[in-house]
Amino acid sequence: MEMAKRKIGDKWIAYAFMAPALILVVLVSFYPIGVAMRWSLYETEYVRTGAYVGADNFISIFKNESGLTNIKNSFVYVFGSILIVIPLSTLLAVLLNMKVKFRVWFRTAIILPWVISQTVTALLWKWLINANYGPVNYIVEQLGGTKIDPLSTSTGANIALIVANVWNTFPIALILILAALQTISSELYEAGRVDGATGWKSFTRITLPLIKPTIAVTLIMLSLEYFNMVTLIYVFTGGGPFSATETLSLRAFKEGFEYWNIGLGSAFSVLLFAFNLLLSLIYVRALKSKD
Repeated sequence: MEMAKRKIGDKWIAYAFMAPALILVVLVSFYPIGVAMRWSLYETEYVRTGAYVGADNFISIFKNESGLTNIKNSFVYVFGSILIVIPLSTLLAVLLNMKVKFRVWFRTAIILPWVISQTVTALLWKWLINANYGPVNYIVEQLGGTKIDPLSTSTGANIALIVANVWNTFPIALILILAALQTISSELYEAGRVDGATGWKSFTRITLPLIKPTIAVTLIMLSLEYFNMVTLIYVFTGGGPFSATETLSLRAFKEGFEYWNIGLGSAFSVLLFAFNLLLSLIYVRALKSKD
């Protein structure tokens, strides 16, 4: 009896220690989501709620061509970045895991872009590809080419934005994959060599299966980050030209904090949250099925 009472007492003590952190999570994470969901169902004037409109804000997103364009732009941005970041990070991680000269220096240099803020990254790349005084155009002209202005076309702006994002974020994927590579025992590779698994076969039969869980986790993390990214896009292209790079996250930000249309901005945010949740569930299910 006393043992049972002591266990119950220990449980309540544990809950008491956990309570401050749980309250903070609720206030910072769940409460804003609840408020956004509520606002998305109302007409709003600045931060004052007006008439209840139900799903009208969501319907307007899918009825309006600009809303569908925002959804398309988000998927282009997210998957375009992912398709470059994951293979690039895996390749560099494998190379940096080898015993090569100046390996520590290479690792330090490669991680530097991740340390730089999104604002600085956007300004840096805007300067690099500037049509009038950018170094890229200077080199192109010296090689006999003509000036290019990627940010003046829809395709060019999307490519430039994805390249800037890849440059800024691939180091975090590289670090995670490199850490996973370093947990693989060298004995496995020795056994593989005995069975004739060398080079590409060793990578596909030993390395890749063992780092797949890490790649899946990295995929989830980066997808969530890219879907919610505002700063880099806002500073680099502002969503232009002609809304060609305006994603769901940027549109939600503009509706809420530039146009003060809180109801529609909240609807965009809730839709963005739903896409994040859906992608996470798909990735987790895929990972479990592979396991």
